Amino acid sequence: MEDLIFAPLVLAIGFGIHQVLLRQHTKPFEQRLLNRSFVFHMAAGIALILVFTYYYPGGDMTSYHAYGVPMADALRYDFESVAPEMWQLFIQGDYRLPLEPVGYGSTGTMQAVTVGLLFMLGNSIYAVTLFICVLSYLAKVLIYRALRSEFSDAQHEKVLFASMLSPTAIVWTCAILKEPILMVVFGPTFLGLKMVLDGKRIGLGLVLIAFGSVMILLIKPYVLIALAIAGGLWIFWARTLRSGGNIVVKPLYLVAALALGALGFTAVSSFVPSLSPDRVAETAQMQRRLAAVEEAGSNYYLEAPTADASEASRGLLSQVRLMPLALITALFRPFIFESFSAMQFLNAIEMTWLTWMFIQVVRRNGRAGLVRRITANPALVFCLAFVVILALGTGLSTANLGTLSRYRAPMMPFFLLLLLILREPEVAPAGPPEKKTAGQPALKTAPA
Repeated sequence: MEDLIFAPLVLAIGFGIHQVLLRQHTKPFEQRLLNRSFVFHMAAGIALILVFTYYYPGGDMTSYHAYGVPMADALRYDFESVAPEMWQLFIQGDYRLPLEPVGYGSTGTMQAVTVGLLFMLGNSIYAVTLFICVLSYLAKVLIYRALRSEFSDAQHEKVLFASMLSPTAIVWTCAILKEPILMVVFGPTFLGLKMVLDGKRIGLGLVLIAFGSVMILLIKPYVLIALAIAGGLWIFWARTLRSGGNIVVKPLYLVAALALGALGFTAVSSFVPSLSPDRVAETAQMQRRLAAVEEAGSNYYLEAPTADASEASRGLLSQVRLMPLALITALFRPFIFESFSAMQFLNAIEMTWLTWMFIQVVRRNGRAGLVRRITANPALVFCLAFVVILALGTGLSTANLGTLSRYRAPMMPFFLLLLLILREPEVAPAGPPEKKTAGQPALKTAPA
């Protein structure tokens, strides 16, 4: 009964939000791509409910919902007693709840979010999922708004396509999982970063960054490290790059970029000591080894399953030799021949498409051309840094291709944008029109 009441209500509200966005984005390609994206987001949400109910029963989404329903009922029954304890679970503090959560840390935060959503939406898994789908869709629109001013009008369609229609970023941000909640807060945070970069509505931008950073820290802290480093690099590069491709380094912005990256690392290290610079290598290998222990058809190994776990204690350099393989794995796998299920096969099709575009990008530009084109646009510098850092983090810390597909969802719009922009020929800036006398051909001035 709850599904029949709340799910249509959420869908109607989402459709209303979509109509408002269509009125704000009136170009034909914007209308077309936004319509497709909205439909795909809603369809992905419903499909994942069916997948986790019938195809992968007992998955994370099912666990969050199973714990959330009785706790949402308890919240309705005794709000004054349960709400403070649920808040403690959300902020990863000490709590006393009638039912013990199935996890702690970021998993506890996700369970608290699920309880809150079920409390508002009558325990309906369909309503909660569709609500997350709507917010995820809206977050990607904010990413598009933040990025479009960094590219020419002719490139805006590619920017919107990358922001809104990356298959992985749609599928794995439309469910009761950590990655969708991360995307919901990532969009406003990214827009806030752009506001600060542009020097417009800085106060609002800082509020968005602060709120989003706290949420990211609670849900996926390693993403905050990537965002801080890439964001600092974006600000620095935007303030040092001049017309004509000249670089004018300003020490103030260099210090600001370094401070932002250090702040991200410090915040994450303080909240999650296992991600401090001196322990991140050990943590990555430990998580990778734990994932490899669980037998699954989509497991992969960056090293021998029996590798000495003590090697990670030697620091980050101990993992350097694995980085190229981890990067390839995170950006291009699974390959078609590695697909052993329907979902893996669909994912492999997408990764094959991205691999082919990457090959085209390299062939059409060459290494020198790629460096020149990326460094000529600060937004592409951000995209590259964010993608590489997250790809290394996810590739080094997991050993299962299915899990990897979820983990890399936040970076996929930016990876797709890099490929779409760099695959097309570089457009030379138009020079001033030559003047000519009426009835006479234009004269060409010989070089001195």
